[in-house]
Amino acid sequence: MLKIKPGYVLRTVANQHIVVPTGEASVRFNGVITLNDSGKMLFEALKKGATQADLITTLTNAYDVDEAEAKKDIDAFLKTLEQKDVLEQR
Repeated sequence: MLKIKPGYVLRTVANQHIVVPTGEASVRFNGVITLNDSGKMLFEALKKGATQADLITTLTNAYDVDEAEAKKDIDAFLKTLEQKDVLEQR
């Protein structure tokens, strides 16, 4: 199960989706992450906790994309979150 670490919130400001660290998370991460609509959807799923299969289903149900393309995009998204130390695995 993949989940966003505590202390990260998603906000929409001027039609832009941004992830902002709060509290202790702001010590670990200085800045914001800007997301597109699909990134917002995946982030929201990860806030609740999701498997990679759940994320693939989320994208393929919302967009005209096959599983292979969805997996490629999700892998890149998860890698970015891991590099920024925003993601935890349970």
